[in-house]
Order: sequence, then C-alpha cells, then structure tokens
Amino acid sequence: MANQTVTQASNYFDLQGLDQLRQKAQSNGKESLREVANQFESMFATMLIKSMRQANEAFETDSPFNNKQTKFYTDMQDKQLALDISRHGSLGLADALVRQLDPSSIAAPKSVPMEELTMANNKPQSLFDLEKALPAITLNKPDKTSAVIPLEVLDKQPEFTDKESFITTVLPYAKKVAQLLGVSPAVLIAQSALETGWGKKIIQTADQKSSFNLFNIKANNSWQGDRVAKDSLEVEEGVGVKRRSNFRSYNSLAQSFDDYRDFITSNKRYESALQQGTDDDRYIEELQQAGYATDPQYADKIKAIMQHAEFKAVLAGDFNG
Repeated sequence: MANQTVTQASNYFDLQGLDQLRQKAQSNGKESLREVANQFESMFATMLIKSMRQANEAFETDSPFNNKQTKFYTDMQDKQLALDISRHGSLGLADALVRQLDPSSIAAPKSVPMEELTMANNKPQSLFDLEKALPAITLNKPDKTSAVIPLEVLDKQPEFTDKESFITTVLPYAKKVAQLLGVSPAVLIAQSALETGWGKKIIQTADQKSSFNLFNIKANNSWQGDRVAKDSLEVEEGVGVKRRSNFRSYNSLAQSFDDYRDFITSNKRYESALQQGTDDDRYIEELQQAGYATDPQYADKIKAIMQHAEFKAVLAGDFNG
C-alpha cells in the first residue's frame, strides 16, 4: 500500500490520540486525511467483526465460555483487531477514501490485466462466456481429416480458429490418454479448454513458439525437459496472488497429453480421482480436492464447459460419425 500512515490512536481506547486526530483534522484537513481515512476504515472493520460475532452466537449457546466476562474481553480484542486491520490497509477502504477526496495524495494501484486473472499468457484474449450465444454448429459430421493433426507430427504450431476446431484437433489425443487413464475424453478436452482458453492462450516460449502445454503443468525440480517461465495468478487463502513460475514445454500436443497421463498416474494424491472412472464430475472434483489447481471454482468451471450444448453437440458429431 502506498503512503500508509499509522494513526495517532494506536489502540481503540486511546482517547487522547483520537482527540489529537480531531484537532489535527480541524487545523489541517489535507495532512490528516490519511489518518482520518484509516480511522474510518477501523470503524467499518469493527462493524464487520461485530456482525460476524453475532452470526455465530447461535453456535455458542452451550459453550462454557459464553458469559459476560468473555464477551467483554472479546469485544476489546475485536476493536483492537479492527484498528490493526486499518493500520495495515487490509481492507483498502482507506485508500479508496483518500483517492476519492484527494486523488493527488496517493499513487494509483497497479492493475492486473484481465487476461492474467484467468490463464498464464501474454496475449490478450476474450474470456469464454457460457451465456453468450455461439455460432450454430452442424450436427452432421463433416470431413475433418484436414483439421486433425497426426499423432506423429512434432513441432507443428497448433492453430485453433474456434471451439469446434479445438475439440476436433485434440480429440484423438484425448481419446488415447482417456482410455489409458480409464476416464472420459470429454473431461480431458474440457480441462484443457479451460486451462488454455480454447487453445488461444497456450503459454509461449521465449522465441514466441507454442509450449504445447495444454494443462499448464508446472516444471518442478524433477522435470528434465524444457521449461518456460511465466506469471500466473494463484489463489492463496482466498486471495489472488501473482506468482512467477516455471511451466513444462513440449514438442507436440501428443507429448502434452502423454505427460498429463504420467503426471496424474505418478502422483498418489490423484489416486482418488482415477478411481472415479468415467464419472466426469467426480473425477474433476477429486482432482481439484487433491490440489491440481488453486482456483476454488476450478471443477465447477470445467463441469460448466462439459454441460454446454455446443460442446456436447461437437462431441456427439465426432463420436457418432
């Protein structure tokens, strides 16, 4: 946080500090703006904590600690906690007030591009909106021979013009690996679609070539292959944190799917996911539960893709053709 000034009242019962703050605000409002904003944030935090305490009162009815003395000291602790929160700018309310009342007194926060809030890539792309109407897809299976990349081809840069081309391109690899894993090809396609924005956000190497990493698997110390460093957004304790990480780089889409199979089968934490078989929902839920991704909505997003009518239509055309 920029220009965080600790208020003169270092604890909630410091009446002298609050009085000094009042006098300073009357004499020179601009200099005391930050301190007043912090104190206001403290009041707001106090109300939030109080509301949470009241919401939990029903669970404390039979508690031996549910008495007036405990509530008195808990109230003191909550008020001090609220003041400490404001001093560290945890809520950001003070910053918002200062920017609103005196924009010149605080530097604007550095924003995170929208594309970095979804997948790790340096090319701006629009997000996949499940509610947005998509172009009509014919259910009659056309000749897709030219759209499918042969398994033996290496180093060919994948080109995905739309969601249908992505599905039909990765389908042969998904079928092969899904059979080995004992899962459904659909869940692998949906997972890779979410990870790469339907193939348009595949991580690029330093020379702007595709890493072919369809599942955004990171390169740990045991990884002996090529790697590429990239910023990504990780969710830690409910907060998005930007991290620089190394990701695996492959020579083809086939290698990406094969390494995904090895990655899932070699990690014991994913055993429960593999035990779900072709139950797509349970497989991806167990995968998230085991820590595959930090996004708390990871499984729900993949399930939403699988339930989308156009996704089902393309797969139906391929499987029935």
